[in-house]
Amino acid sequence: MVFNSYAFFLILFPLFMVGFYMLRGRSVLGAKWWIVLASAVFYAPFGWRNCAVLAVSVAVNALVAWSLAGKRGKSAAVLGCALVANVVALLFFKFSGFFFPIAISFYTFNQISYLVDMYRGEIEDFSLLDYLCYILFFPKILQGPLMGYGDFARELEKAIGTDVRGKSGNYDLSSGPVGDDVSEDRNSGAHAAVDFEIVMRGLLLFSMGLFKKVILADIFGKAVDFGFGNIPGLGSLEAILVAIFYSFQLYFDFSGYCDMAAAICMMMGFELPLNFDSPYKAVNIVDFWKRWHITLTKFFTKYVYIPLGGNRMGQARMYLNFMIVFLLSGLWHGSGWTFIIWGAMHGVLYVLTRALDSQKKTTANISVKTSANTIADSADKAHEDATEENRGGISEKLVHGCKVALTFIYVTLAWVFFRANTAGDAVALILRMFTGGRRRINTHLSSCFQLDEIWYVIKVTPIMKMNFAWDICLWMFLILGAIMIFFAPTAINFSKKCRIGVRSTLLTALLLVWSIISFAGVSTFLYMNF
Repeated sequence: MVFNSYAFFLILFPLFMVGFYMLRGRSVLGAKWWIVLASAVFYAPFGWRNCAVLAVSVAVNALVAWSLAGKRGKSAAVLGCALVANVVALLFFKFSGFFFPIAISFYTFNQISYLVDMYRGEIEDFSLLDYLCYILFFPKILQGPLMGYGDFARELEKAIGTDVRGKSGNYDLSSGPVGDDVSEDRNSGAHAAVDFEIVMRGLLLFSMGLFKKVILADIFGKAVDFGFGNIPGLGSLEAILVAIFYSFQLYFDFSGYCDMAAAICMMMGFELPLNFDSPYKAVNIVDFWKRWHITLTKFFTKYVYIPLGGNRMGQARMYLNFMIVFLLSGLWHGSGWTFIIWGAMHGVLYVLTRALDSQKKTTANISVKTSANTIADSADKAHEDATEENRGGISEKLVHGCKVALTFIYVTLAWVFFRANTAGDAVALILRMFTGGRRRINTHLSSCFQLDEIWYVIKVTPIMKMNFAWDICLWMFLILGAIMIFFAPTAINFSKKCRIGVRSTLLTALLLVWSIISFAGVSTFLYMNF
């Protein structure tokens, strides 16, 4: 099941929320089982093969976690075998061509994280029910975010009213007191109450995420499919547009999912970690990876980069570790040279950027140490800074804009390899940007953006007589997408800070209705394939 489906939005989602509001603060055990049941129903429509792989994976990892828990004795050999088994299973399904289980990368990484944290003592004891809640939790199982168990347990306590603490700020969610009914909890009334303002903010955020996915990402996706399927026939402008359209499709697909997942959790009183923070506003590739799939970056940092030595073994080894992480990130997304090239492109620029920043810091430190610290020098420097501040407002914005634009261009070119079927197709599309010649935009490409509800309005206006009429929807979507990506606040920030009233309610209703009537062309999320 996916968020952008009638079954979820009209049946599972409202039933889950009603049941959750009835149980939270009254029965911890009931609320947890309700989460597990809803998550199982959410995943079940993906078919018995996907469910079987998930069930076996959860069962085996739960048994290993139980063996590592508490005072039973932590065996490095058991942990090592479990980690190898998880990685081998993931690689088998990714590269064998047998079939690719939905969300296997995400729930496998969560289980690896759980086992390692259990071995390290960051999780004190094991409870099967809480383990199931953590792994199966439906808002995050398909595309993340990747969330450590300690953070998950903390948010689960906040949402349902648990009051049992474990080691080092984590929560002991083992059998026993946690499994008991806590209807007498002094906070139960507060947890049971429904905060309608939070519900409205959650619905607003969900509607914006749904709009991003159903209206924007899927429309851009149609144009992308046409473009990558007709590379030899593209003109230069068309090739450039197709590459930009794919960047936009990925953005709205992934951020739309993150918004909807966060919205569901917001209405539960559960806060997911930020996973997507306007990445195309990044000024360089390092900044980009602080904004794109944030929790995946943190996972690779904690469980790959640091165990490899991090920055503790000199700069050369640090840069090698960066490249290993990015190549693994490429392989995580898929098999084939296209993903390896994508990972290498990001890794090389990341290393170069870090090396350049390091050189600048070294030069700046030397300059500070060798400069004269006289009163006259300080006065002159202050005057220069003040003058530059008065003059540099516009220039600084231009420099910032150029950095953002160059970073976006590089990321977009890398995405071409990410999307192409072969490296040859990716190179061919990039070459078409320079050799395709000047020509009008193909009507098949333009027609991908002609939604009936917009196109009918255009057809009855004088605009229809203009030469650009067939392309107007394309440019409307492109401009709207650019404004949302580069200039607008994030949907999460907007939903948290906006005033809840008539206008926000109308906006929510408009986006929901528009998106729901477009469910006929239901599509899956791109990152479910990774």
